[in-house]
Amino acid sequence: MEVVLGFFGLESLSGGGTYTLTVAEQLQRLGHEVTVFGLYEGEAADSGRERGLRIVFEEGALPTACDAVLAGDQMTSLALAERFPTAPQVFVMIAEEDWGFTVPPQVPGVVQAVLVKHDRVERAARALSVRPQIVRLRQPVDLRRFAPITPIRERPERVLLFGNYLSGPRRSVVEEVCADAGLECLHVGGDAASRTPEATIAEADIVIGKARTIVEAMACGRAAYVYDVQGGDGWVTPERYPLLEADNFGGQAEPAGIDAERFRADLAAYRPEMGIANRDLAVANHSAAKHVHALVELFERVGAPRPPPADCVRELARQARLQWATQAHARGLEHHYGQLQERILSAEAAVERQAAEIEELRRRCAELSGRLAEP
Repeated sequence: MEVVLGFFGLESLSGGGTYTLTVAEQLQRLGHEVTVFGLYEGEAADSGRERGLRIVFEEGALPTACDAVLAGDQMTSLALAERFPTAPQVFVMIAEEDWGFTVPPQVPGVVQAVLVKHDRVERAARALSVRPQIVRLRQPVDLRRFAPITPIRERPERVLLFGNYLSGPRRSVVEEVCADAGLECLHVGGDAASRTPEATIAEADIVIGKARTIVEAMACGRAAYVYDVQGGDGWVTPERYPLLEADNFGGQAEPAGIDAERFRADLAAYRPEMGIANRDLAVANHSAAKHVHALVELFERVGAPRPPPADCVRELARQARLQWATQAHARGLEHHYGQLQERILSAEAAVERQAAEIEELRRRCAELSGRLAEP
């Protein structure tokens, strides 16, 4: 089977890009011809090439025909639908918020199925105006790559803050409590991203993060703690797994928040058995190989798409309204930025005036000192 996967953002190791590369690698292991198509090149693309994947950024470099398309954003979805009009397309919906690009094109016939990886996104998908078949699969992880290389310690020594967004007061809570407990706290993500997260995770006893990070930590046999910029739910355990997985380990499964007091109490509840239990959960529920088996079956089941209607005025009008709203928001930000610039320039001018006044006072002080020193 010739499969083309599209995801616009391969410039950084984000969740959507990592998912795309994981699926592409598994399809290739099964003998399928795989091409990954992106719009923005960078670290994720380099990582994919290191793993032997074919990654292109020009439509002319795509194969002349393919048997199935997997797209993770609206831009590549529409481009690949035009390029391969007879190939069935599955759209991976990565977020429940309507960012525009995360919603499948609202044109009948372009997408034959929407793949969702947790319940919040599934609810959003079922609220769409144009919604083809919706398929719920779990977040996949390569169980050969992410494996318990070393056991976690009886008493924890190292905590890994793993994610691109945790900062400010929430991050300070973790760092302060860990310091009080004598635990080393390492942060990986954002500007300090890692191309070998499996090695980074293997050095830690506790991994703190959300979403895909938690699944990778579980696969590595680490104690996994759900906590990030959008909230926290605490330890992953076999009893709490169904609740947390339904929320994609996003920190929003329970109403109660996590403060320093609760985090300190949770750390005291650490047990090395958590790592073994988490590995078992990952093997049973998050195998990337099983995920791709289900995906291939889905490609075959949805078959060839219906040709999209010639008249797409409705969708174009919706996109125009969204574009107008985006531009209006941008204009508001530009106005606010202009005001800030004026305030900055005014403050800089005031600083320059004060500096000149200070310099004049110093000159006068020097002059008076000279006079006082005269006989």
